[in-house]
Amino acid sequence: MKYPEKPDELDAQTIQEILNSFPALELLQQHPIPHALTHNRKLLFANNSAVKLFDGDNSDYFLGKDITSFIHPLDHGRILNRLEILNDEKTKNNPTEARVYTLNGKIKHIISVSSLIEIAGHTLVLAAATELSEEMGHEISQSEQNFQRLFENMLDVFYRTDSEQNLTLVGPAALGVLGYLPEEVIGLPASSFYFDPQARANIVTAVKKHGKVQNFPARLKHKDGHIVDVEITSSAIYSEDKQFLGMEGLFRDVSEQVVIKEKLHRLATIDELTGILNRRAFLEKANHLIKHLRRQPEYSLLAVIDLDKFKPINDRYGHLSGDRVLKVFVSLFKETLRETDVFGRLGGDEFAIIFRKCTMTEGLEILERIQEKMQKISIRLSDNEVSISASIGLTELHEEDLPFSLALARADRALYQAKQNGGAHVAMLLS
Repeated sequence: MKYPEKPDELDAQTIQEILNSFPALELLQQHPIPHALTHNRKLLFANNSAVKLFDGDNSDYFLGKDITSFIHPLDHGRILNRLEILNDEKTKNNPTEARVYTLNGKIKHIISVSSLIEIAGHTLVLAAATELSEEMGHEISQSEQNFQRLFENMLDVFYRTDSEQNLTLVGPAALGVLGYLPEEVIGLPASSFYFDPQARANIVTAVKKHGKVQNFPARLKHKDGHIVDVEITSSAIYSEDKQFLGMEGLFRDVSEQVVIKEKLHRLATIDELTGILNRRAFLEKANHLIKHLRRQPEYSLLAVIDLDKFKPINDRYGHLSGDRVLKVFVSLFKETLRETDVFGRLGGDEFAIIFRKCTMTEGLEILERIQEKMQKISIRLSDNEVSISASIGLTELHEEDLPFSLALARADRALYQAKQNGGAHVAMLLS
């Protein structure tokens, strides 16, 4: 799978031009206090003291890395918020204490300060830091250790974004849920992992409006390309002056629950033999439609269909052969009906169709095409070729047809007329 592109990244040539345009670079390189230059949180430069602070061997490892990967989760939001509020009017932050990770996994306490600088037409952040000694700082508390264990072992994925909805922090559980290591996704737009990017926009809109969302359903893309169903709980992050700075929250894999729910829904609504709506689901849709007709009138029809001489087929050839006939019978209808039509099995060999936005003339034309198809086919059962036909009762649907049994009774009377005429016939009853 192709990785989503990271927003507004500088190429190697541009970075080198920036560094060559910075006259104080050599001085910073030898400065005893750790210094770093970043652009959109990506490290462009780290002096020797900064490399040593993070227990590195040289600066090559750090270049291009997102600074968020080195910040302790407990301080993550606060530090990023400080960077978010830097602008032309506020170009420098006051010193603050923070916890950072070294390459050895050790947590160090530092005091850092950051400020905006302009180099070669690009706005960068220059950060300086110094490590607190044990006498000045604080030893790692038991609560911090507990938080770290929780963060690293939780099954839900913790995430945080900036105001532009780029990922700034992702928990290790992302590997198990989406197949990505946290460092692979830091800095990428959160929307790039959604099957439908608009779904992310909907979540952001809801969070900005309500302050948070709980168990919001979404579909994310796994690294190998398959879809992962998740539920997302998120809340907004605001600055002291109520400026929106981003979001943070959790998402969990609910793919298995979704599959089970879909199976249960199918069992509850779909006729197992034919694959169309069962009686309960059809009647439920029918009642909804009648209520819709009361608000927005439209031409709609109801057809009740009965397979002619089906009982003798069952009695002579057995129920398995009867089931096969029903499947062929239903397939003839399905391949002719429109997407807007509602097709269901009422029971046994009785079926019903609701034709949405359809006049009586149009409905008759559809049913006649189906009748013609039935006349042209035969089904081989044992050593015999068996033909099929259907009797059909057709009636208009009205907004007064509540309960829906009123319309069914009318269509049944029309069906009786069709059978009285010898079957293989469509009979109409208008009122």
